[in-house]
Amino acid sequence: MCKKGMKALSRCNSGRIRCLNAKCIPQHLLCDGSDDCGDSSDERNCENNAAKTQLKSWILRRKKPGSSTDRWGSQVHRISVALHLEDESTFGPGNSTGEEIRYELTIQLLQRLPKERKMSSQELALYIHALLVSCMDPRDFYGDDLVRELRKRVEASGNYTNPFLILALCNAEDAMTARDVERVTAAYDSQHRPFWTDSQALSSMALYCISSRSGVSVDERTLRDMLQELKRRQFRNGTVDNFRTTALVTQALFIHESYKTDFDLDSAMKVLVDGLNGISSLLNAYYALPVLNRKSLLNVTSSHCIKEPVAEEEAIQKVLDVQGETIIVQYSVWMGDEINLARTWRLRMRVNSTIYDAIETVAKMDNRQNVEYNVVDRKPYVSALNGKEDDPEMGTFWFVYLKTLNSDEDPKIVEESPVDIKLKPNQEIILWYKCGPWSGQSLIQKTVTPP
Repeated sequence: MCKKGMKALSRCNSGRIRCLNAKCIPQHLLCDGSDDCGDSSDERNCENNAAKTQLKSWILRRKKPGSSTDRWGSQVHRISVALHLEDESTFGPGNSTGEEIRYELTIQLLQRLPKERKMSSQELALYIHALLVSCMDPRDFYGDDLVRELRKRVEASGNYTNPFLILALCNAEDAMTARDVERVTAAYDSQHRPFWTDSQALSSMALYCISSRSGVSVDERTLRDMLQELKRRQFRNGTVDNFRTTALVTQALFIHESYKTDFDLDSAMKVLVDGLNGISSLLNAYYALPVLNRKSLLNVTSSHCIKEPVAEEEAIQKVLDVQGETIIVQYSVWMGDEINLARTWRLRMRVNSTIYDAIETVAKMDNRQNVEYNVVDRKPYVSALNGKEDDPEMGTFWFVYLKTLNSDEDPKIVEESPVDIKLKPNQEIILWYKCGPWSGQSLIQKTVTPP
């Protein structure tokens, strides 16, 4: 149900923008000199649109040349969000830039997760935002529930919680609580120094997110007072402390169109446009680009993502005629001790299927996953995948492991033939090419942290 006083307008399709008269037009027609809307709203604020194009180009030029997987750098999560908030089609079908960023984002996060659980909560929240806008599920990132992990950290935090963490949880549609409201308001009240205005802007956005997207009760007067306090921080020239803070506070004041009273939006926009000359900070660009598009971090969602008409497990079921009672399992390929993950499949298998059945199911769906076997005592054991063979001189072999999905347990090696092990619901089958950990006590020499 729509809130009183607010119109429920349908969204324009990806790559199109809404005119003031609610007409949708292709984004490339914006500021082209023609009245494509019919009310001239597409030809207004064109100075801001030129600045937006300039800033987007600056971000895109940061890409390193070459064919390495590290072309966008360590801030690829922020780049993902900024580009999406400028143009929702960035991660749409056929967008090569979006596909490239999505791939690098995946590789970077997979490399970070196995090495350490020392990743800060703030960085984890940045990755969750990036996964949302790039149409990947942060609740099931190759078997890891990153939203649940962030929630655990928030619940274990002490007296102070960074409001950005609550905003990320809310944007990821995690269940909000009254304690979250307390955390956000406490974070706002604890920021007394002027240069902590940034955190107060984040607190305001987090509180509005809880208020508008959950059933948790929020005192609207508190939010109104927060926003009013932010307005009082603006100088006569339109600046709020500095370029970055001006952008972040303006994002917050898009809430309820609060900028319409007691805040000079035009002057703030001029500060941002003028500040683009000689810009060198990605952080500044990350906060400013959404503002030039009248958006904020509250617009970080996955609602723009196009759901495939047929999920992969449904396609498998149709191709292989999987009927009757079924279970869901996951199948992954890991390479090396550092675990470079090739791909993960979620499979719908018949009850009483074996590991061998799952391996062969994937091979039927993807001919690059053809497995070769050694037959011992009339039973098959994996010896090669897509031409990658057991190598006795290097001491590297294919092993099969099993673990329960979304659990903290270590994968357990399967010594029996794949035809002898029947699958259970929510198991993960791991085909792992690695050095043979030959020890008399255990076939797992060290704790394994899956990707």
